[in-house]
Amino acid sequence: MPRISKTTKLERVEHIIGSGSGVLDFAVKGEDGYQTWEGNEESDWEIQDVKRVENVEEDRFILYPDGEFFICEIESEGEEGNSGPVRCWCERSE
Repeated sequence: MPRISKTTKLERVEHIIGSGSGVLDFAVKGEDGYQTWEGNEESDWEIQDVKRVENVEEDRFILYPDGEFFICEIESEGEEGNSGPVRCWCERSE
């Protein structure tokens, strides 16, 4: 899994796997595996426009977008221990 180690914007995120320890795994359409952002328990992240949440195991959960994809802006200062912010949302077609 590639680690997100610099500030980036991901588009076409099909789902996000999160954990209570602050790790977020982003499934981007057309890419194999996940892009991983490793924060900490106090990390600042907000994911809007969530259609449903499923538990995966223990403290892991999957967030599915209310639209076709999430768009995520991710601030990262290294491979681990990031504090964010991470902001994800869906674009609305009106």
